[in-house]
This record gives sequence, structure tokens and C-alpha cells, in this order.
Amino acid sequence: MIKILVVDDHAMFRQAVVGQIRLQEGLDVVAETGSGVDAVRLAQALGPDMVIMDISLPDIDGIEAAKDIKRTLPRCRIVLLSMHRYPDLMDMLREMGIDGYVLKDDAFDDLLYAIKAAADGKGYMSHSLLAGEIVSPKLPSRTSPLTEREREITCLIAEGLSSRRIAERLCISIKTVETHRARIMKKLGIENIAQLVRYAVRAGLVRP
Repeated sequence: MIKILVVDDHAMFRQAVVGQIRLQEGLDVVAETGSGVDAVRLAQALGPDMVIMDISLPDIDGIEAAKDIKRTLPRCRIVLLSMHRYPDLMDMLREMGIDGYVLKDDAFDDLLYAIKAAADGKGYMSHSLLAGEIVSPKLPSRTSPLTEREREITCLIAEGLSSRRIAERLCISIKTVETHRARIMKKLGIENIAQLVRYAVRAGLVRP
């Protein structure tokens, strides 16, 4: 029996995931929570074989919670759920001991496959992320080609903020944000947000 802890702050989605898992023979949900802090506490108390966890949580994010869980339970498998299509982050997540990366849009098609793969010690990524070719962005040079404002906007984009939110945060127009975004992509030779996030992580602008 594979003991699973489910972590997601959206109660209806979490309950749907729990219900799907409980229908499967050989899988047992031992606890569920919407908090990253509680996830770490419950994992340490219950010792699950696997944690299914959203990246975006209200207290600490899923990646930080996964790191804390792995420190005390190195054999615990971790499958992260996300709304964001960041396939280039999977290599980094594997290095951290993360066993799967499943888009929430694909969760009800892919999650059981991800659980099986993780239980077998194999990595898993949502099928829709593998549909197209992934192109790696240019590595950051020692002297960043970005201005201070462009680095600031890169960080905010990588953190998932919309152009409107960035404009409000920096007290500039949405058009100015979009102009900066286009200039950043051109300077770095990248084509999409996933590549921009990878650049930001590798350049040390944001935490993985």
C-alpha cells in the first residue's frame, strides 16, 4: 500500500484529487492539507511514501516544503502540481529530488501515471509539456545584458505576475511593461516564459 499525503490550498481541487486516488487499489491517502507548513509537519508525523503537492501555497511554497520533507524523509517521493507550464524547470527539480511535475490541467489524466512512475523511482512530466520541442535559453553571462529595471521585471515575470500586476507594483504603464518584456526576450534570445523562468533561476534572480 502506497501512503500518500495530498497538499493543495484549493479545497475542491484537493478533494477531487483525493477522491481519484482513493478509487485506486494499492493507494491510500493518509492526510490532506492546504498548507505547506502543515505538509512538512504531517509528513514528519505520518511518514508517507509520497507527497502530491501544489507549488503555490499560501504560507511556504511547495518547493520549499518539498526540500524540508526531503531533509527528514529522503525516500519520500514528491510530485508537484502547478498551473504554470515551466518544463525547463524539471531538470532542476530532479536535482532537488522531485519525482514528478504535473500540470493541474492534466492532473486527472496524468496524476495516476505520475504516482506509478514516482513509486517506481522514475521521473514524470505532464504529457502536454512534452508535446513540443523545448529550447534552452542562452546561459547568463558574467555581465548581465539586462538593465536594472529589466532584471526587476524579469524577476516579477518569473514569479508569475501578470503585466497588469507588474505595472501596479512598479507604478508604470502596462504598455511599458510589455515593451520591457519584448526587449528582455530579444536580448536573451528566448521565445517563451518557461525559458525566461529558467534564465532567471540560473542567473540567481529568483529561487528555484
